[in-house]
Amino acid sequence: MQFSVSLNRIRFQISFTIILNMKTLKYFVILLLATVAFASCNDSTTAANASDADSVANAAATAATYKVDAAASELQWHGSKLAYGHTGVITITEGSLSVENGNITAGNFAVDMKSMKETGNPDAESAGKLAGHLTSPDFFDAEKYPSSKFEITGSAENKTDSTTHTIKGNLTIKDKTKNIEFPAKVAIEGNNLTATASFTINRNDWGVTYGSGLSGAIGDKVIGDNIDYKVSLKAAKN
Repeated sequence: MQFSVSLNRIRFQISFTIILNMKTLKYFVILLLATVAFASCNDSTTAANASDADSVANAAATAATYKVDAAASELQWHGSKLAYGHTGVITITEGSLSVENGNITAGNFAVDMKSMKETGNPDAESAGKLAGHLTSPDFFDAEKYPSSKFEITGSAENKTDSTTHTIKGNLTIKDKTKNIEFPAKVAIEGNNLTATASFTINRNDWGVTYGSGLSGAIGDKVIGDNIDYKVSLKAAKN
């Protein structure tokens, strides 16, 4: 009888150890996937460190003006949780770029924060819930702050294999403005201009703090601080 009880205890301890190890392994795998996911996102974009807002650049009278084609332009976003992420778009509503001697000297564009949506999710209900949460007061509070904008404060030619310029500008989100800098590729062909850029911001710099940091949370509760943006502007000369 005593031998049977001891055997049962051994079996229980072995089972408990296996379950504990499986849980530990599960969280280790989640952390590993998260590390890979965050690293992959950061490899493809430039960290745009936020600083105090700067004076917006004014176009010279001799500069050519290119009006942004909102329907043909796009702003993509990507945000991550612990082991996976969400990707979506925000509608660009208007914008213009000033060019002199092949260099962008001034310009801006605005986006409709209420238009934020997730793409690539086959579950329309889930995608709708995510968009609703992102536009709520928890995150971007699109009802109170319906528009965000970017205004160029400076630009310089900086040709590499994949970019042509370094752009500096004021990014306004939730009425909070910070200056950022990132590489961009600008191409002008006749009366048409295209400008593309990829960069990463820390949402905390703009007061979007919901779920920021680990704070003892695990799994789906952990929300990354970084947001990756990919901007694609198409414009035509006025």
